[in-house]
Amino acid sequence: MSLFRFFARKIFALIVLFTAVSFIGCQIETEPKNNGFESEPENTGFIPVGEWLSDYDKYTITNETFEYFMAGSEDNGVTYPDTRIKGSIEKAVDFTTNAGALIVKTTETTVSTPGMYIGVYYKDITTSSIKISTGINPDYSTVEAVSLSDALLLFTVDNADTHVQMWGSYTK
Repeated sequence: MSLFRFFARKIFALIVLFTAVSFIGCQIETEPKNNGFESEPENTGFIPVGEWLSDYDKYTITNETFEYFMAGSEDNGVTYPDTRIKGSIEKAVDFTTNAGALIVKTTETTVSTPGMYIGVYYKDITTSSIKISTGINPDYSTVEAVSLSDALLLFTVDNADTHVQMWGSYTK
């Protein structure tokens, strides 16, 4: 083997080695996931189970069912009937570790349309207290969706401030 060939092979091997080593530390650019947005936090489907009471009303929540009740009242000669909402919990969506929304398909209600989907927002949950609000419009009508997929797009963390006119404080 000639000395020229020997050095040519060694130089070629070094070029291949340096090229390979230079690519080892390089990060290959890939298409960003979710169009560049961070992915949603993992949804555990947490449901704030319990009978949550205030001085005026109560929420009774199980793993599958939802019920709201406020006794009727009279104010300045105007009689207000009982307010009742019953339904099945179709989806629980976490916003944070202690806040989220329950998507409820109503079965009985005095304030919305039976068979529609409503959003029940909660936050600041502890073992003995919670803040809860059913999604309502500025005119105090209940925010409703026709389907579960529509409800999941409607009752989001971004819409909570729009749907919540005031938070009620409840204890177990």
